[in-house]
Amino acid sequence: MKLAVVDAKNYQQNEIESSLNSLIDQLGGLEKYVPQGSKVFIKANLIRALPPEKCGTTHPELIRALANRLIRDCSATVTIGDSSGGAYTKASMNKVYSVCGMQEVVAQTKATLNQDFSYGFCQIGGKSLANCNITNSFLSSDVVINFGKLKTHSFTGYTGCVKNLFGLVPGLEKVEVHSKFPNLEDFVDAIIDLERFASSKIVLHFLDAVIGMEGQGPTNGRPKFIGKIIASDNAYLADIAGISMFEEPLNMPIIYKAIERKIIDREYKNLTDFDFSLLKKDFINDYDTVKVVRENFANLPRWIQKILKNNLCPRVKPNVNICVGCGKCIEHCPAKALSFNKKHKAQINQKKCIRCYCCQELCPKDAIKLKKPLLYRVVRMVAFSNGKK
Repeated sequence: MKLAVVDAKNYQQNEIESSLNSLIDQLGGLEKYVPQGSKVFIKANLIRALPPEKCGTTHPELIRALANRLIRDCSATVTIGDSSGGAYTKASMNKVYSVCGMQEVVAQTKATLNQDFSYGFCQIGGKSLANCNITNSFLSSDVVINFGKLKTHSFTGYTGCVKNLFGLVPGLEKVEVHSKFPNLEDFVDAIIDLERFASSKIVLHFLDAVIGMEGQGPTNGRPKFIGKIIASDNAYLADIAGISMFEEPLNMPIIYKAIERKIIDREYKNLTDFDFSLLKKDFINDYDTVKVVRENFANLPRWIQKILKNNLCPRVKPNVNICVGCGKCIEHCPAKALSFNKKHKAQINQKKCIRCYCCQELCPKDAIKLKKPLLYRVVRMVAFSNGKK
């Protein structure tokens, strides 16, 4: 399996073009993966309408540079898009495209933005996910290139290339998937099921790790300089390289579940000729990570499971001073745990909350905060007493 990592100091056009060209050369060229004249779908991370400087979405300069190379080298017809966490409609997605800088990309290239917001019912045949709707932007393409963004994630620990494929599920149907799999381990299995389903069509995975996100990601964290662009023909290898910049990859649920399912080997270093020791010199010791406590409660009585989950997972706490009463959190809550109070501000029913953090992820005003219970802090301190947060 191929894995390549290059330095990138910033998102300036010349810097990005130079770094991306070097990355593609290390992979052996795009022609090795993309047949001439193909319809290529670039699946970006456009989680919601965030401007590029927030560093919560794939940066437009990277998409522009990749689209130009695909058109030049492969005579490809390039479509750019995603299904964000909101409504999968023309009005909603075009707003996301605009704010995320994607309309400027197509103005500077011969690429187009996806305007087909239909989807098809697919048999996934996974361990957790049997079937679901998948966007036709993916289904109708010849090949797909997945371009994720490296960030912390309050539920899954991180998001990168594998988690980015949750965007193949159209719009608000993601809420249904969350409601079916409220347990972290089951939800991660569903994400891996999606990756397995999509893998035959995805030829390359790129990861925007120039400036990532730390803290309460994937939208409410803080930009953090990492200085890398990563690419691989394997989503897990790309993610492992990215996570290795600030954390032990085996601590992350998507990685250890992929190993448990024998998708990748625990000695992942044997899967590629890439020298992982090269990343050690750039390890970021002060990265504010999300430590995920495994939910191995399946054999315990349900009432004990509930107590443990309530006290081992951060609690949702709406900030009524920031909340504008838009109702996005209520619309996206799979457990129907959120509602308006008498002042038309968001309020949470902790007994119903399943700790998926969709509300925090998609609140346009960052009004949803996460409060860490005492037991969570104690377990985290004991389990990860290595000097890191």
